Amino acid sequence: MNKNRYYGSHILYRVLIKHEHLKSAMAAVLPHDINAQDKAWIQHMCYMSLRHGFSLRARWQKFLHKPLKDQLVSQLLTFSLAQKIHADVPDHAIVNEAVNTAKLLKKTWAKGLINSVLKQSLTDQDFAPGDDQQRYEHPDWWLAMLKKDWPDAWREIIHANNQQPPLWIRCQSDLTNCPGEPHAHLKNARLITDKQLPRKLLSEGKISVQDAAAQWAAHLLNPQDNERILDACAAPGGKSSHLLALNPNIHLDIVEQDKQRLELVKDNLQRLNLKAHRLIHGDAAEPSAWYQGVKYDKILLDVPCSASGVVRRHPDIKLLRQPEDMTLLTRLQTRILQAAADLLTEGGDLLYATCSVFRAENERQIKRFLKNNPRFTEQAIDLPDSQAQKHGVQILTGEANMDGFYYCLLNKS
Repeated sequence: MNKNRYYGSHILYRVLIKHEHLKSAMAAVLPHDINAQDKAWIQHMCYMSLRHGFSLRARWQKFLHKPLKDQLVSQLLTFSLAQKIHADVPDHAIVNEAVNTAKLLKKTWAKGLINSVLKQSLTDQDFAPGDDQQRYEHPDWWLAMLKKDWPDAWREIIHANNQQPPLWIRCQSDLTNCPGEPHAHLKNARLITDKQLPRKLLSEGKISVQDAAAQWAAHLLNPQDNERILDACAAPGGKSSHLLALNPNIHLDIVEQDKQRLELVKDNLQRLNLKAHRLIHGDAAEPSAWYQGVKYDKILLDVPCSASGVVRRHPDIKLLRQPEDMTLLTRLQTRILQAAADLLTEGGDLLYATCSVFRAENERQIKRFLKNNPRFTEQAIDLPDSQAQKHGVQILTGEANMDGFYYCLLNKS
Protein backbone atom coordinates (compact mmCIF):
# COMPACT_ATOMS: atom_id res chain seq x y z
CA MET A 1 0.00 0.00 0.00
CA ASN A 2 1.34 3.46 -0.92
CA LYS A 3 2.13 5.33 2.32
CA ASN A 4 2.71 8.78 0.83
CA ARG A 5 -0.56 10.19 2.21
CA TYR A 6 0.22 8.62 5.58
CA TYR A 7 3.57 10.40 5.70
CA GLY A 8 2.08 13.65 4.43
CA SER A 9 -0.60 13.66 7.14
CA HIS A 10 1.97 13.12 9.86
CA ILE A 11 4.23 15.86 8.48
CA LEU A 12 1.37 18.38 8.45
CA TYR A 13 0.43 17.29 11.98
CA ARG A 14 3.93 17.97 13.25
CA VAL A 15 4.03 21.40 11.56
CA LEU A 16 0.54 22.66 12.42
CA ILE A 17 -0.07 20.98 15.79
CA LYS A 18 3.43 20.40 17.17
CA HIS A 19 4.76 23.63 15.62
CA GLU A 20 7.82 22.10 13.99
CA HIS A 21 9.41 23.56 10.88
CA LEU A 22 8.57 21.71 7.68
CA LYS A 23 12.12 20.50 7.00
CA SER A 24 12.46 19.12 10.53
CA ALA A 25 9.06 17.43 10.31
CA MET A 26 9.94 15.80 7.00
CA ALA A 27 13.26 14.58 8.36
CA ALA A 28 11.52 13.08 11.40
CA VAL A 29 8.69 11.37 9.48
CA LEU A 30 10.13 10.13 6.21
CA PRO A 31 12.12 6.86 6.20
CA HIS A 32 15.75 7.12 5.12
CA ASP A 33 15.24 4.69 2.24
CA ILE A 34 12.25 6.45 0.65
CA ASN A 35 12.78 6.90 -3.08
CA ALA A 36 13.47 10.36 -4.45
CA GLN A 37 10.29 10.54 -6.52
CA ASP A 38 8.01 9.77 -3.57
CA LYS A 39 9.89 12.20 -1.36
CA ALA A 40 9.56 14.97 -3.94
CA TRP A 41 5.82 14.32 -4.35
CA ILE A 42 5.19 14.36 -0.59
CA GLN A 43 7.20 17.55 -0.19
CA HIS A 44 5.33 19.23 -3.04
CA MET A 45 1.93 18.30 -1.60
CA CYS A 46 2.95 19.44 1.89
CA TYR A 47 4.01 22.78 0.41
CA MET A 48 0.66 23.10 -1.37
CA SER A 49 -1.24 22.08 1.77
CA LEU A 50 0.53 24.73 3.85
CA ARG A 51 0.59 27.45 1.21
CA HIS A 52 -3.18 27.17 0.63
CA GLY A 53 -4.19 25.70 3.97
CA PHE A 54 -6.74 28.31 5.01
CA SER A 55 -8.96 27.79 1.96
CA LEU A 56 -8.38 24.01 1.80
CA ARG A 57 -9.57 23.55 5.38
CA ALA A 58 -12.57 25.76 4.75
CA ARG A 59 -13.52 23.65 1.72
CA TRP A 60 -13.85 20.39 3.64
CA GLN A 61 -15.10 21.94 6.88
CA LYS A 62 -18.11 23.19 4.93
CA PHE A 63 -19.47 19.62 4.81
CA LEU A 64 -19.10 18.74 8.50
CA HIS A 65 -22.08 18.75 10.83
CA LYS A 66 -19.83 19.49 13.82
CA PRO A 67 -16.14 20.40 14.26
CA LEU A 68 -13.66 17.60 13.69
CA LYS A 69 -11.56 17.09 16.83
CA ASP A 70 -9.12 14.53 15.45
CA GLN A 71 -6.20 16.58 14.16
CA LEU A 72 -4.56 13.76 12.22
CA VAL A 73 -7.72 13.11 10.23
CA SER A 74 -7.96 16.86 9.65
CA GLN A 75 -4.49 16.89 8.09
CA LEU A 76 -5.39 13.91 5.91
CA LEU A 77 -8.44 15.77 4.56
CA THR A 78 -6.40 18.90 3.83
CA PHE A 79 -3.60 16.90 2.20
CA SER A 80 -6.13 14.98 0.11
CA LEU A 81 -8.01 18.04 -1.08
CA ALA A 82 -4.74 19.73 -2.06
CA GLN A 83 -4.24 16.94 -4.60
CA LYS A 84 -7.42 17.99 -6.40
CA ILE A 85 -6.91 21.74 -6.31
CA HIS A 86 -3.16 21.91 -6.83
CA ALA A 87 -2.04 18.61 -8.39
CA ASP A 88 -5.01 17.54 -10.54
CA VAL A 89 -5.20 14.01 -9.11
CA PRO A 90 -8.43 12.20 -10.19
CA ASP A 91 -11.29 12.37 -7.68
CA HIS A 92 -11.73 8.61 -7.31
CA ALA A 93 -8.02 8.15 -6.59
CA ILE A 94 -8.08 10.88 -3.96
CA VAL A 95 -11.03 9.33 -2.13
CA ASN A 96 -9.77 5.74 -2.34
CA GLU A 97 -6.27 6.63 -1.16
CA ALA A 98 -7.61 8.75 1.70
CA VAL A 99 -9.86 5.93 2.94
CA ASN A 100 -6.95 3.48 2.71
CA THR A 101 -4.72 5.95 4.57
CA ALA A 102 -7.28 6.12 7.38
CA LYS A 103 -6.60 2.42 7.98
CA LEU A 104 -2.86 3.04 8.13
CA LEU A 105 -3.44 5.88 10.58
CA LYS A 106 -5.58 3.51 12.69
CA LYS A 107 -8.56 5.80 12.18
CA THR A 108 -11.00 3.25 10.74
CA TRP A 109 -13.85 5.04 12.50
CA ALA A 110 -13.25 7.99 10.12
CA LYS A 111 -13.50 6.07 6.83
CA GLY A 112 -17.15 6.96 6.26
CA LEU A 113 -16.63 10.58 7.24
CA ILE A 114 -13.58 10.91 4.95
CA ASN A 115 -15.45 9.29 2.05
CA SER A 116 -18.47 11.55 2.43
CA VAL A 117 -16.67 14.84 3.09
CA LEU A 118 -14.15 14.40 0.31
CA LYS A 119 -16.71 13.39 -2.31
CA GLN A 120 -18.76 16.51 -1.54
CA SER A 121 -15.70 18.79 -1.36
CA LEU A 122 -14.23 17.52 -4.61
CA THR A 123 -17.39 18.20 -6.58
CA ASP A 124 -18.32 21.47 -4.86
CA GLN A 125 -18.58 24.24 -7.45
CA ASP A 126 -19.91 26.90 -5.08
CA PHE A 127 -17.05 27.37 -2.61
CA ALA A 128 -16.24 31.00 -1.86
CA PRO A 129 -13.73 32.25 0.72
CA GLY A 130 -15.50 33.26 3.91
CA ASP A 131 -12.89 35.75 5.16
CA ASP A 132 -9.56 37.37 4.27
CA GLN A 133 -7.55 34.51 5.76
CA GLN A 134 -9.17 32.09 3.30
CA ARG A 135 -9.07 34.58 0.44
CA TYR A 136 -5.39 35.51 0.84
CA GLU A 137 -4.05 32.39 2.62
CA HIS A 138 -2.35 34.37 5.42
CA PRO A 139 -3.15 34.93 9.12
CA ASP A 140 -5.10 38.07 9.96
CA TRP A 141 -2.24 39.67 11.93
CA TRP A 142 0.15 39.15 9.01
CA LEU A 143 -2.30 40.73 6.57
CA ALA A 144 -2.79 43.67 8.93
CA MET A 145 0.96 44.34 9.08
CA LEU A 146 1.32 44.17 5.30
CA LYS A 147 -1.64 46.49 4.76
CA LYS A 148 -0.14 49.00 7.21
CA ASP A 149 3.40 48.80 5.82
CA TRP A 150 2.54 48.51 2.12
CA PRO A 151 -0.95 49.96 1.53
CA ASP A 152 -0.40 50.09 -2.25
CA ALA A 153 1.50 46.83 -2.70
CA TRP A 154 0.26 44.34 -0.09
CA ARG A 155 -1.89 42.41 -2.58
CA GLU A 156 1.09 41.94 -4.92
CA ILE A 157 3.22 40.73 -1.99
CA ILE A 158 0.53 38.25 -0.95
CA HIS A 159 0.13 37.01 -4.50
CA ALA A 160 3.88 36.42 -4.79
CA ASN A 161 3.90 34.65 -1.41
CA ASN A 162 1.31 32.18 -2.68
CA GLN A 163 3.29 31.18 -5.76
CA GLN A 164 5.97 28.54 -6.16
CA PRO A 165 9.38 30.21 -5.85
CA PRO A 166 11.81 30.66 -8.72
CA LEU A 167 15.13 28.81 -8.75
CA TRP A 168 18.17 31.08 -8.84
CA ILE A 169 21.76 29.91 -8.87
CA ARG A 170 25.05 31.76 -8.52
CA CYS A 171 27.81 30.60 -10.83
CA GLN A 172 31.47 30.69 -9.87
CA SER A 173 33.32 33.34 -11.83
CA ASP A 174 35.35 30.81 -13.82
CA LEU A 175 32.33 28.88 -15.12
CA THR A 176 31.67 29.39 -18.82
CA ASN A 177 28.29 28.68 -20.36
CA CYS A 178 26.54 28.89 -17.01
CA PRO A 179 23.02 27.43 -17.38
CA GLY A 180 19.84 29.47 -17.04
CA GLU A 181 18.69 32.97 -17.93
CA PRO A 182 21.15 35.70 -16.89
CA HIS A 183 20.09 38.38 -14.43
CA ALA A 184 19.92 41.85 -15.91
CA HIS A 185 22.35 43.31 -13.35
CA LEU A 186 24.04 40.48 -11.43
CA LYS A 187 26.85 39.01 -13.48
CA ASN A 188 26.80 35.45 -12.12
CA ALA A 189 23.10 35.07 -11.25
CA ARG A 190 21.06 32.70 -13.41
CA LEU A 191 17.36 31.84 -13.33
CA ILE A 192 16.71 28.15 -13.95
CA THR A 193 13.37 28.29 -15.75
CA ASP A 194 12.76 24.54 -15.95
CA LYS A 195 13.33 24.22 -12.16
CA GLN A 196 15.82 21.39 -12.81
CA LEU A 197 18.79 22.03 -10.56
CA PRO A 198 22.13 21.21 -12.29
CA ARG A 199 23.17 18.82 -9.50
CA LYS A 200 26.44 17.80 -11.12
CA LEU A 201 27.60 21.42 -11.23
CA LEU A 202 26.42 21.85 -7.64
CA SER A 203 28.39 18.85 -6.36
CA GLU A 204 31.46 19.97 -8.30
CA GLY A 205 31.36 23.35 -6.55
CA LYS A 206 30.73 25.30 -9.72
CA ILE A 207 27.39 26.77 -8.67
CA SER A 208 25.45 27.60 -5.50
CA VAL A 209 21.71 27.91 -4.98
CA GLN A 210 21.06 31.50 -3.92
CA ASP A 211 18.21 33.88 -4.68
CA ALA A 212 19.14 36.91 -6.74
CA ALA A 213 18.06 39.29 -3.96
CA ALA A 214 20.50 37.62 -1.57
CA GLN A 215 23.29 37.83 -4.13
CA TRP A 216 23.31 41.62 -3.82
CA ALA A 217 24.79 41.44 -0.30
CA ALA A 218 28.37 40.58 -1.28
CA HIS A 219 28.35 43.11 -4.13
CA LEU A 220 27.12 45.89 -1.84
CA LEU A 221 29.82 45.12 0.72
CA ASN A 222 32.41 45.11 -2.10
CA PRO A 223 35.27 43.13 -0.48
CA GLN A 224 38.77 44.46 -1.15
CA ASP A 225 42.20 42.85 -0.73
CA ASN A 226 43.32 42.26 2.87
CA GLU A 227 40.17 43.67 4.43
CA ARG A 228 39.07 42.13 7.71
CA ILE A 229 35.40 41.25 7.25
CA LEU A 230 32.91 39.73 9.67
CA ASP A 231 29.86 37.78 8.50
CA ALA A 232 27.63 37.41 11.55
CA CYS A 233 24.62 35.05 11.67
CA ALA A 234 26.18 33.43 8.62
CA ALA A 235 24.53 30.01 8.11
CA PRO A 236 24.15 28.34 5.70
CA GLY A 237 27.01 30.36 4.24
CA GLY A 238 25.75 31.59 0.88
CA LYS A 239 26.82 35.17 1.44
CA SER A 240 30.10 34.13 3.09
CA SER A 241 31.07 32.02 0.11
CA HIS A 242 30.02 34.80 -2.27
CA LEU A 243 32.30 37.28 -0.48
CA LEU A 244 35.22 34.84 -0.82
CA ALA A 245 34.35 34.11 -4.44
CA LEU A 246 34.42 37.83 -5.24
CA ASN A 247 37.74 38.28 -3.45
CA PRO A 248 39.62 35.35 -1.89
CA ASN A 249 42.23 37.80 -0.52
CA ILE A 250 40.09 38.93 2.41
CA HIS A 251 40.33 37.86 6.05
CA LEU A 252 36.79 36.61 6.65
CA ASP A 253 35.53 35.65 10.09
CA ILE A 254 32.26 33.73 10.09
CA VAL A 255 30.03 33.62 13.17
CA GLU A 256 27.07 31.31 13.71
CA GLN A 257 25.31 30.49 17.00
CA ASP A 258 23.85 27.14 15.91
CA LYS A 259 26.58 24.50 15.87
CA GLN A 260 24.83 22.29 13.30
CA ARG A 261 24.24 25.24 10.98
CA LEU A 262 27.89 26.20 11.35
CA GLU A 263 28.71 22.76 9.95
CA LEU A 264 26.60 23.68 6.90
CA VAL A 265 28.80 26.73 6.39
CA LYS A 266 31.91 24.57 6.65
CA ASP A 267 30.50 22.06 4.15
CA ASN A 268 29.60 24.82 1.70
CA LEU A 269 33.08 26.32 1.84
CA GLN A 270 34.68 22.91 1.30
CA ARG A 271 32.38 22.17 -1.66
CA LEU A 272 33.37 25.47 -3.27
CA ASN A 273 37.05 25.12 -2.34
CA LEU A 274 37.02 28.37 -0.39
CA LYS A 275 38.75 29.17 2.89
CA ALA A 276 37.67 31.57 5.63
CA HIS A 277 40.03 33.04 8.22
CA ARG A 278 37.96 31.78 11.18
CA LEU A 279 34.78 29.76 11.66
CA ILE A 280 33.36 30.81 15.00
CA HIS A 281 30.66 29.08 17.03
CA GLY A 282 29.30 32.10 18.83
CA ASP A 283 26.46 34.53 19.44
CA ALA A 284 26.57 37.70 17.34
CA ALA A 285 24.74 39.55 20.11
CA GLU A 286 27.43 38.56 22.67
CA PRO A 287 30.81 39.06 20.96
CA SER A 288 32.75 39.19 24.24
CA ALA A 289 32.92 35.39 24.17
CA TRP A 290 34.68 35.18 20.79
CA TYR A 291 35.93 38.62 19.68
CA GLN A 292 39.75 38.79 19.62
CA GLY A 293 40.20 42.55 19.84
CA VAL A 294 41.06 43.57 16.27
CA LYS A 295 38.24 45.57 14.71
CA TYR A 296 36.73 44.82 11.31
CA ASP A 297 36.87 46.93 8.16
CA LYS A 298 33.45 45.66 7.06
CA ILE A 299 30.62 43.74 8.67
CA LEU A 300 27.72 41.88 7.10
CA LEU A 301 24.70 41.56 9.38
CA ASP A 302 22.05 39.29 7.87
CA VAL A 303 20.13 39.24 11.12
CA PRO A 304 17.50 36.73 12.29
CA CYS A 305 14.11 38.01 11.16
CA SER A 306 10.50 37.07 10.48
CA ALA A 307 11.50 35.75 7.03
CA SER A 308 8.38 37.45 5.68
CA GLY A 309 10.16 37.98 2.35
CA VAL A 310 10.72 34.25 1.73
CA VAL A 311 7.31 32.81 2.63
CA ARG A 312 6.88 31.31 -0.82
CA ARG A 313 9.98 29.19 -0.10
CA HIS A 314 8.90 28.36 3.46
CA PRO A 315 5.09 28.43 3.68
CA ASP A 316 5.22 27.01 7.21
CA ILE A 317 6.65 30.34 8.41
CA LYS A 318 3.39 32.26 8.07
CA LEU A 319 1.64 29.57 10.13
CA LEU A 320 4.30 29.10 12.81
CA ARG A 321 5.19 32.76 13.33
CA GLN A 322 3.10 34.60 15.95
CA PRO A 323 2.58 38.35 16.48
CA GLU A 324 4.54 38.30 19.74
CA ASP A 325 7.54 36.90 17.86
CA MET A 326 7.97 40.28 16.16
CA THR A 327 8.79 41.97 19.47
CA LEU A 328 11.36 39.32 20.34
CA LEU A 329 12.93 39.47 16.88
CA THR A 330 13.23 43.25 16.74
CA ARG A 331 14.84 43.29 20.20
CA LEU A 332 17.36 40.67 19.09
CA GLN A 333 18.10 42.61 15.91
CA THR A 334 18.74 45.75 17.98
CA ARG A 335 21.16 43.87 20.23
CA ILE A 336 23.08 42.34 17.31
CA LEU A 337 23.26 45.65 15.45
CA GLN A 338 24.56 47.49 18.50
CA ALA A 339 27.10 44.77 19.30
CA ALA A 340 28.41 44.78 15.74
CA ALA A 341 28.75 48.57 15.74
CA ASP A 342 31.37 48.33 18.46
CA LEU A 343 33.44 45.85 16.40
CA LEU A 344 33.71 48.11 13.35
CA THR A 345 36.82 50.17 12.71
CA GLU A 346 36.75 53.93 12.06
CA GLY A 347 35.63 54.51 8.48
CA GLY A 348 34.33 50.96 8.20
CA ASP A 349 31.09 49.86 6.52
CA LEU A 350 28.29 47.79 8.02
CA LEU A 351 25.67 46.22 5.76
CA TYR A 352 22.39 45.47 7.55
CA ALA A 353 20.20 42.93 5.77
CA THR A 354 17.00 40.97 6.33
CA CYS A 355 14.81 38.68 4.24
CA SER A 356 11.80 40.59 5.55
CA VAL A 357 9.28 43.06 4.14
CA PHE A 358 8.10 44.29 7.55
CA ARG A 359 9.19 47.85 8.26
CA ALA A 360 9.64 47.18 12.00
CA GLU A 361 12.62 44.97 11.18
CA ASN A 362 13.99 47.22 8.48
CA GLU A 363 13.86 50.97 8.15
CA ARG A 364 12.39 51.54 11.63
CA GLN A 365 15.21 49.44 13.08
CA ILE A 366 17.77 51.59 11.26
CA LYS A 367 16.05 54.85 12.23
CA ARG A 368 16.35 53.89 15.90
CA PHE A 369 19.98 52.81 15.49
CA LEU A 370 21.03 56.06 13.79
CA LYS A 371 19.34 58.09 16.50
CA ASN A 372 21.31 56.23 19.17
CA ASN A 373 24.60 56.09 17.21
CA PRO A 374 25.35 59.55 15.77
CA ARG A 375 28.80 58.46 14.54
CA PHE A 376 27.12 56.31 11.89
CA THR A 377 25.83 57.70 8.62
CA GLU A 378 23.83 55.99 5.92
CA GLN A 379 25.46 55.40 2.53
CA ALA A 380 23.46 55.62 -0.67
CA ILE A 381 22.57 52.33 -2.35
CA ASP A 382 21.71 52.14 -6.03
CA LEU A 383 19.89 48.82 -6.29
CA PRO A 384 17.83 48.02 -9.41
CA ASP A 385 14.31 46.59 -8.90
CA SER A 386 14.13 47.94 -5.34
CA GLN A 387 12.27 50.74 -3.60
CA ALA A 388 14.19 53.45 -1.78
CA GLN A 389 12.98 53.94 1.79
CA LYS A 390 13.67 56.69 4.30
CA HIS A 391 16.50 54.42 5.34
CA GLY A 392 17.81 51.67 3.07
CA VAL A 393 16.20 49.95 0.11
CA GLN A 394 13.49 47.29 -0.04
CA ILE A 395 13.02 44.55 -2.60
CA LEU A 396 9.42 43.39 -2.45
CA THR A 397 8.67 39.70 -2.86
CA GLY A 398 8.20 38.84 -6.52
CA GLU A 399 9.91 41.96 -7.86
CA ALA A 400 12.00 40.86 -10.86
CA ASN A 401 11.48 37.26 -9.70
CA MET A 402 13.36 37.93 -6.46
CA ASP A 403 12.63 37.23 -2.80
CA GLY A 404 11.71 40.02 -0.41
CA PHE A 405 14.91 41.58 0.95
CA TYR A 406 16.06 44.74 2.74
CA TYR A 407 19.49 46.38 2.71
CA CYS A 408 20.98 49.40 4.44
CA LEU A 409 24.67 50.35 4.24
CA LEU A 410 26.09 52.28 7.19
CA ASN A 411 29.49 53.94 7.61
CA LYS A 412 31.22 54.59 10.93
CA SER A 413 32.75 58.05 10.59
